[in-house]
Amino acid sequence: MLEKFLPFLKSLENPEKKDKFSSDIISDETLFFNPNSLREEVASANFVVNFASSVVIFFSVLLILILILHGTINFMLNSLLNEQRNLEYKMSSYEGVEEKAAKLVKRIDYSKRTVGSRKPLTTRISFVMTRIPSNISLITSDFTSDNFEVDVKGETPAHITRMLLDWLEDGGVSEVSIREAIYSSSENSYLVKLSGVYR
Repeated sequence: MLEKFLPFLKSLENPEKKDKFSSDIISDETLFFNPNSLREEVASANFVVNFASSVVIFFSVLLILILILHGTINFMLNSLLNEQRNLEYKMSSYEGVEEKAAKLVKRIDYSKRTVGSRKPLTTRISFVMTRIPSNISLITSDFTSDNFEVDVKGETPAHITRMLLDWLEDGGVSEVSIREAIYSSSENSYLVKLSGVYR
């Protein structure tokens, strides 16, 4: 197409030179790389590629195994964590049970001591009260496990003295002391405050 517009290009073409280039054949010996050496290089390159592929596959499998192991351990840890939270919730419902149990044990011990000391105390109270004669009035009384205090009122000191002697002679009381004695002339009576210790 260029020849049509540029006719001078056609005359510059050298047919001899064209034939000379087309007639030349390049032999294998004149090549920079010969086919045998290329085959050896391809074989060694195949070995390197195969080795690299094997390494990549090995590490990929190892990574997959590590991911599976990580997921399994993570699942186990989450289940243990959930179990721990459930136990903490259950334990929180038992808060204060130990304190309540300790208080209950103290109450039981106190009840046992009280019941154990009730019989002797009842016997001692009964000993003191049954020896107060009918002509003496009991105003106030206070009884403990070791001693007692009573306020009595009588018309004569002899009646009160007889009551004291009954306590001492019958052996239930080891000592009696008169804390205070008041005579009322308007009532013609004696108010005597006594304290005693059980034998």
